[in-house]
Amino acid sequence: MLTEALVSLLYLAVAVEFITESLREMSPFFRRLPAQGLAAALGILICYLTGRGLLAPAGGGFIRCAALDYLLTGLLISRGAGVMHALINAFTGLGRRLLRRL
Repeated sequence: MLTEALVSLLYLAVAVEFITESLREMSPFFRRLPAQGLAAALGILICYLTGRGLLAPAGGGFIRCAALDYLLTGLLISRGAGVMHALINAFTGLGRRLLRRL
């Protein structure tokens, strides 16, 4: 049960990263907003809309307020989206360096 929740949160973190970058490329309004704040808002919204929270399944009733679970999980996956962005940039830079050597 916990493994399934962690895998779904990984997918949500990837979705938040993709949506954040797409919105920032699409509109000048979103480019002016801080990326971390936009990712946090999207993470909380996606957790609320999908009904996914990490603390309820992990804690076995530790959190009784679903809204608080969505808030904390949304903030967690928004930070995961930042980590995903850093990994993507690192691998892109590595790939470019390797292609230059060829």
